[in-house]
Amino acid sequence: MYLTEKEILDTPNALQRTCTYFDEKDADIKRFFSEYPRRKFVFFGCGSSYMLAKSAATIFSNLLGTEAYAIPAGDYIVHPDFWKDTVTGSTVVALSRSGKTSEMVRAIKHIRAELACPVISISMLRDNDLSALSELSLILDWCYDESVCQTRTVTNLYVSTLLLAAKYIKNPMLAEFVKQACRDNENFQHNHRSCFEEIAKQNWENVVVLADGEICGLAEEGALAFTEIAMLTGRYFHLLDYRHGPIVVSDERTLTIILLRPDERDLQLAMVRDVCSHGGPVITISEQSESVPEVAAHIQIANNSWFATWGIPFIYTAQMIALLKAIELGNNPDAPQGLDAYITL
Repeated sequence: MYLTEKEILDTPNALQRTCTYFDEKDADIKRFFSEYPRRKFVFFGCGSSYMLAKSAATIFSNLLGTEAYAIPAGDYIVHPDFWKDTVTGSTVVALSRSGKTSEMVRAIKHIRAELACPVISISMLRDNDLSALSELSLILDWCYDESVCQTRTVTNLYVSTLLLAAKYIKNPMLAEFVKQACRDNENFQHNHRSCFEEIAKQNWENVVVLADGEICGLAEEGALAFTEIAMLTGRYFHLLDYRHGPIVVSDERTLTIILLRPDERDLQLAMVRDVCSHGGPVITISEQSESVPEVAAHIQIANNSWFATWGIPFIYTAQMIALLKAIELGNNPDAPQGLDAYITL
């Protein structure tokens, strides 16, 4: 079994530990938000972590009275003056697998020196460079992926931002929604493995991922999983925006994965039919028991009341199909050519 597969399959166990860890850190997190009662957050990341930062910013910006933004750490260190007004007066949240990526460390050092913003860091290595730069350091070392491509790490970083949001607004019900979605993850893996294996065997060579709202950044990461793990072109678009140009390159060799929100169903299903008419296999994911007859597969997920939690089974779907396709193509998902686990400059 490839290491990437082991890490994907370990995700349910890791998620349970992450939920427990956030409960154990409850006093520290409450203390931080009490000492720094700011209503503006800026999330930083590089690569996959930046994509998660975009989802986190969307989630936090929908909390009452809260502003939130996402900035690529590399963009910040090149243009710190451009981002000064955005970052000033905020709580900075640094998302990083290693906590050692050069762009991220340089960005946080500059922010502390020039803007004096309090920092929360979430990383997966105990020996990392961000902890000493943070007022609150959350280290999930059981989630660190040894393989180059982030899978278990991504899902746990995403869940960490959900749990952080629940604690920020002091809403234990939101935290329970997250915990329930994490508990459901193991059954979801078992129930859909054979379906994903069949999809991977089909004759497609590029991937489009369509989703909206809080899932937007995570969906972009889902597309990246196909690029990194399977070495195929993966692209992400907002669902209805796909009609506005990009759909013209969709053909019988395009796999399309579509997450359907629990509202405006007719508009979304019309979009699904449009995509199906281009001939490639289409997977839909929703809380409903069925989609449209034309799709190659429909994946039903638990009807969790917080839409953001739907990202947990959604990202697993992308990761596992990408892994199975890599194996089908004879590629080694543990060692994609030209990639490093993290960048040091």
